[in-house]
Amino acid sequence: MDVRFGEFRFDSGTRLLYRGSEPIHLTPKALELLALLLECRPDAISKEDIHARLWATTYVSEASLQGLVSEIRAALGDDARHPRFIRTAHGFGYAFSAPVMEHKGKSPNSGTARAWLVSGSARLPLVEGVNVIGRGGEDVIALDSPTVSRRHARLVVGESTFLEDLGSKNLTILNDRAVEGPTAVADGDRIRIGTFLFTFRTERPANTTKTVSVVRTAARPRNDQ
Repeated sequence: MDVRFGEFRFDSGTRLLYRGSEPIHLTPKALELLALLLECRPDAISKEDIHARLWATTYVSEASLQGLVSEIRAALGDDARHPRFIRTAHGFGYAFSAPVMEHKGKSPNSGTARAWLVSGSARLPLVEGVNVIGRGGEDVIALDSPTVSRRHARLVVGESTFLEDLGSKNLTILNDRAVEGPTAVADGDRIRIGTFLFTFRTERPANTTKTVSVVRTAARPRNDQ
């Protein structure tokens, strides 16, 4: 699991949390809890289930769990009264509630990428031809957020690049205007998909920008949400 939310990135393989390119220290149990909340998002997890996963053979008080939640919130700069990331389900447990951008699988060969969607320290490589962006499923570059439709938008990359909305609930915005049909996209244009804001680039971003992996299979001509 390699996910991005706000200015943060969590890599379950290396067990590291980053703010931008800087690692943030969390204790092992706090990392386990963060991974569990991300894994089950957006559903709330009961305190009993959290205890069973984190302390399967050990009895600990409820204060131990509260301490881990406070540690994660402090690392993320989160506020329990006005949470951005960790929501308290009162009388039940906790949930991860922020939009997440998740990427799986291997990165495309750098020689095949023809363009990029850049957002902060992340960049999504776009191959020549059809690139479908949505919440999940086969042949889709996945953006995990309820503001993104299952198949939200399509970028067709070639000598010219065109952006098309696929009947999404929250529209696809190009430079502050809703996309109503196939629309030409130029280097430097801003594309908003749900709560995610990207800059379209036809030249490789600087080396300080990290490439993230996406899942790709052959695109299918579907237009549902």
